[in-house]
Amino acid sequence: MPKSSVFHLKLLGLVIGVSLIVSACSQSTDPLSVEGSAVEASTPPPPLPEGQQTVSFERPVSASTSTGGADDGSAPFYWGIKPGDPLPIMWHDLMPEGAEEELIRQQEEFYRMLEQRYMANTTRLADAANALDSIEEGSELDYMPQFGTFDIVEDLNGELVRIPGYIVPFDFNPQRRHEAFLFVPYMGACIHTPPPPPNQIIYVRADPSVQVKDIWQPYWIEGELKGEEVLNETGDAAYSLTLQTLELYNPF
Repeated sequence: MPKSSVFHLKLLGLVIGVSLIVSACSQSTDPLSVEGSAVEASTPPPPLPEGQQTVSFERPVSASTSTGGADDGSAPFYWGIKPGDPLPIMWHDLMPEGAEEELIRQQEEFYRMLEQRYMANTTRLADAANALDSIEEGSELDYMPQFGTFDIVEDLNGELVRIPGYIVPFDFNPQRRHEAFLFVPYMGACIHTPPPPPNQIIYVRADPSVQVKDIWQPYWIEGELKGEEVLNETGDAAYSLTLQTLELYNPF
């Protein structure tokens, strides 16, 4: 299995585990702060469609083997791209060396501290045996930070790229038009599950605005990728992208 697919499965597994003990990271209609400005969410996020699953995005075999190289996911670039064409990348390509290990370390440390805090506040052995499962929704212990770092792959800074993923709007207006949104590697991120690491979130600027009829469908985006810290209540991003093309995802 390609390295990008292995990483994606690991990330999804961690997210599923997290979502079992915490509420969604952004299910209210509170204003969302986007680079210092407030955006009112006119309607609540749509429910996650029953039975719909996240697409596991695959590295294009033709691109990774076009020069006879092994399809081991070790290189962040594809050979044989024509001048002016966007560089097709996968989400693992946005993770610099050591970032995945740091993400796992932060999560393991958080769960250790969470369990210790819960154990210190319980007096029943039955509760202590199921510490994480017994956390009350809305309590002080029922929260989830955004794990990971803002470290980026410097070689991708300023590159014209093409990447598949899911759209997370900042508001859910009836027109479904957006001048900015987050782009993430799996369905429901920041709406029904905690956010991915910052270097797995792309803040997208669209001028003119684009209409997104269905946020549960995967899309391709193309544009210039930059390393930029964009802080907001939905999910902090380590990358930004100036949108050139948005289209429904179809496998290679």
